[in-house]
Amino acid sequence: MRLPILLSLTAAFCATALLADMPAGAGRDETLKVCGKCHSPEQAASLHQSRSAWEETVSKMVGMGAEGTDDEYSAILDYLTKNFGPEGTHPVSINKATAVELEAALGLSRTESAAIVSYRAAKGDFKTFDDLKSVPGLDFKKIDDKKTKITF
Repeated sequence: MRLPILLSLTAAFCATALLADMPAGAGRDETLKVCGKCHSPEQAASLHQSRSAWEETVSKMVGMGAEGTDDEYSAILDYLTKNFGPEGTHPVSINKATAVELEAALGLSRTESAAIVSYRAAKGDFKTFDDLKSVPGLDFKKIDDKKTKITF
């Protein structure tokens, strides 16, 4: 009896934590309804794109089977553009960022971002920029080109 209650509370807590990254406003419900069928809100919250880039992303998702009305897609596009538009260049903490954040901020592949997080978990925080050379599977050239966007 306690296990189902505990699982329900855990699921509610996790859902609330994920929704915290999705600011309130017009289009939020549509975004959660349509986009949330395939991925977590965290994915959208980690990207910061121009309106035209969001249009391409939404079109790509429609092509992959996302289901919604034209009005819902319009609301989603407005919401994403307003809340997750391009930002100025803010450095990303290589020792604290999630894989999704590293992927978005540094233009890394999902595999490379996961490799950084995995290496960091196993070996501890990175102390210097050169420490990143030790991460297996990471194209260091990509990191070297973006070193001004990285903090420790």
